[in-house]
Amino acid sequence: MKTKVWILVVLVAIFVLVAMYTTLPIPGLRHLSTSSDPPLDREAFISLYVDLEIAAEKAGIGTPDYEAVRDSILSSYSTTFDEVTGMLSSYDTEPEKWAEIWEGILAELEKRKSAVTTLDSGATD
Repeated sequence: MKTKVWILVVLVAIFVLVAMYTTLPIPGLRHLSTSSDPPLDREAFISLYVDLEIAAEKAGIGTPDYEAVRDSILSSYSTTFDEVTGMLSSYDTEPEKWAEIWEGILAELEKRKSAVTTLDSGATD
C-alpha cells in the first residue's frame, strides 16, 4: 500500500513540474514553453536589432569583439541568438509584418543618427 502511495505522489510531482515548465515564464527556460508569443515585443526587437547592427558596423561581423558585444546586447534584452533568429524567420514568412518592423528599424536608426548628430554639433560649439 505504501508503495502505491509513493508512486502516486511521484507521478503527481512530475505532472506539476511539467505543468510549471510549460506555463510559467521561467528565465532561461523560455524555450520549453509551448507559447507562440515572441520573446520580445515589437519595440524591444527593433531596438535590439538596431543595437546589433551598430555593433556589427563598429566591430565587424564574425570578429571576437563583435561576438562579445553581441552576447552582451542579447543578455541585456534577456534573449538569445536562437530566439532572435527565430523571430527573424517568423517575420520572413509574414512580409507585411516584416515591412512594419523594417519601417520601425529605419525610424530608430534615424532617431539615433539625429541624437548623435546633435551631440556632435554640441561638442564643436
